[in-house]
Amino acid sequence: MIFNWIGFGSVFFLLGLAIFFLKNRHNNAGSNLYLGLLFLLQALSNFHFFIFRLSDFINHFPYLIHLSAGFRFLWGVLLYFFVQTFTGKTIKYQGKTLLHFIPAIVATIFFYGKLFFIPMSEIQNYVDLIKADKHPINRPYHILLYLSNVAYLIASLVELLKYRLALTTYFSNIEKLRLVWLFNILLFLVIFHFVLPLGYGLLTIKFFPYVPLMQLPILSFVAWKAYSQPELFNTLETFSEEMTDKENRKLDEQKVLVSLPALDDNFANTLLHFMQENKPYLNAELTIKMLSDDLGIPSYQLSKILNQHFQKNFFDFVNTYRVEEAKLKLVASEYEHLTLEGIGYECGFNSKSSFYAVFKKYVNQTPAEYRKEVLLAV
Repeated sequence: MIFNWIGFGSVFFLLGLAIFFLKNRHNNAGSNLYLGLLFLLQALSNFHFFIFRLSDFINHFPYLIHLSAGFRFLWGVLLYFFVQTFTGKTIKYQGKTLLHFIPAIVATIFFYGKLFFIPMSEIQNYVDLIKADKHPINRPYHILLYLSNVAYLIASLVELLKYRLALTTYFSNIEKLRLVWLFNILLFLVIFHFVLPLGYGLLTIKFFPYVPLMQLPILSFVAWKAYSQPELFNTLETFSEEMTDKENRKLDEQKVLVSLPALDDNFANTLLHFMQENKPYLNAELTIKMLSDDLGIPSYQLSKILNQHFQKNFFDFVNTYRVEEAKLKLVASEYEHLTLEGIGYECGFNSKSSFYAVFKKYVNQTPAEYRKEVLLAV
């Protein structure tokens, strides 16, 4: 009984989050829209599921027994669309995108088509079988729903991993852009969907009373993030611009592909001279677009030059300079009044953790260890 009341209470929590995200769409209309719709969908689904477990409501309106059968298949779709738009992509409702909605449409047509062929005298018996999980259609339906959810969870996780890998191409500081909180949520959901059914054999309607228990910590975490750090739910404008222009860059890239080797050889010295003289890496917000604009070269072309000539992505190329700058300032007397964190900020790092992690990666020592070793050798 307590599972039922927790589930029924989760409806109001979900509705609150849905309203919050649907109303706050000025900075990130796409991602907040899909997240709000996802919470609204789950609220309606939970309400439909628990209303006939806590009352005899469904006995008075038996044709509502399959009200949520179709749109439950939209849960994974909305989650996938949210991750895509949140990481800078644009959803276009055409072609392959529309295929995502077919399972929901087919399920709705199938179940309501089935209901209309059942005689009135047998409707109550049909409802009782569905509620008791004794109808033959229950298990295949929930298995298909489970597989759909797992597939979209994995697709969402892969989409996020692809985004995180691409960050090093566009940004020089990526710690705040890695979306660790979203990755942890998706990973938890994937583990939950594998462990619970495999552990208890709950690929039936009995699986759903456990969903609210899973939702409460996740929803509380999302609510806390939305309240305490609303900037986390802003779309990544620079990354979004790069993704939007991707197709145009591909076309332009084909035009310059033949002349690229010559440009690569000639441009390398110009690039190195610019980095040494202008020190753009001291800007913690430096992106490949900013650097390419300064150099008067398309960003995709600069990225290809870095890969071919220096065998580095943009992140590694810029942070190599930052680390060398830090090595000088760590042992310079004029900077001895600064803390290690302060020196990191002076060199273009935007946090203490990123400074320590990148410095250790390239020097194989922490900043403190490097400073101590050099000063002792003097």
